[in-house]
Amino acid sequence: MTAVAAPAAVRRTLPAGRDAAVAVAVWLLDLALFSTAGSDLAHAGASPGLLALAGYAVLGPVALLWRRTAPVPVFGVLWLHALVGAALVSGYQPVLGALTALFAVGAYAPARWSWLIAPALAPYLVIAANEAWLAGQADAGRRTAVFVGLALAYALVVTGVWAAGRWAGTSRRRLAAAERRRVAEAAHAVAAERARISRELHDIVAHSVTVMVLQAGGARRVLPTDPARVADALGHIEHAGRQAVEELRRMLAVLGPDAPEPAEAGHPGVADVPELVRGLRGTGLAVELVVAGEPRPVHPSVGLAAYRTVQEALTNVTRHAGAGARAVVRLDWRDDLRVEVRDDGPAGPAPAAGLSTGHGLLGLRERVTVAGGRLDAGPGPDGGFRVVARLPLAAVAREAVA
Repeated sequence: MTAVAAPAAVRRTLPAGRDAAVAVAVWLLDLALFSTAGSDLAHAGASPGLLALAGYAVLGPVALLWRRTAPVPVFGVLWLHALVGAALVSGYQPVLGALTALFAVGAYAPARWSWLIAPALAPYLVIAANEAWLAGQADAGRRTAVFVGLALAYALVVTGVWAAGRWAGTSRRRLAAAERRRVAEAAHAVAAERARISRELHDIVAHSVTVMVLQAGGARRVLPTDPARVADALGHIEHAGRQAVEELRRMLAVLGPDAPEPAEAGHPGVADVPELVRGLRGTGLAVELVVAGEPRPVHPSVGLAAYRTVQEALTNVTRHAGAGARAVVRLDWRDDLRVEVRDDGPAGPAPAAGLSTGHGLLGLRERVTVAGGRLDAGPGPDGGFRVVARLPLAAVAREAVA
């Protein structure tokens, strides 16, 4: 906790310390470069006039401490300070304070305050007029040229300072927006990963628990009359439990910090569908597997989506169609992989109907969509229920060519 809180506390103190350093620098440089204090400091002692000059000079830079939070009011204070100093304070021509405040307006205030560039010129026009008057004492014809030249130079400086502030503010806001996007994308990635884990847990646990409940229910019914079938059912229950634990172990392994990518590589695929069908036949469900076309390699995400489609559809058959139901699983290899699971409707009581979470097909549709396919589910034309997933093969073909 301390290691995290300490840097945050340091960051909170940095703006105030930086603002104080800027204020002190502006105060000292204005005194040293744009007032008579620079030459008066060479004399021994400090005259009352020097102390008054230094006291007035510090009034403006103090406002710079708030230039980030209130840039426009701070500019107003520094503008008035510079105008009064240039016009009324003998031996003082404040330059840097108003420019620093104008930079803050460009960096921290909305663009609509750009009109402040015009009044920002006022103190510098006073300075230009004073310099022109001094130059005209030796040659009156130089006054206009000096005033116009200095006025143009100050106009360029003032406009450039505001533009530099605006550029700095835009860059800062762009970086802040990029950081917010990065945080939002990281949060979205975490949410997507949690959703993926949730889908995996649902598919693994729901299927295995449904199979075990069906086997346990059948074993209970035949316990007094057929101990051999009870032993066979217990074997299926043990196998389903071990399979669920093994899948959970694989899933947690690929979620570890040192897991290789892609994460789907540790999960079942199309080649595991026959074993899945054989396992469900042991529960008493009549399942037929039909393969049309030539099987081809598929991307791990496509293979997992195909496997989960068959698993979820057959699990729903065992839940809702009941004992004696018949189902057909068809894998059709064409330009894409078409996975179809259909049943002929309810054929008896459904002992596992209460185990449905109501989210299986929703999660399955999202999984198929993420893999680049499409899922359709609904009543079949001849009764029963049908689930059809169309999954792409083109991406694997392109990878093979590459």
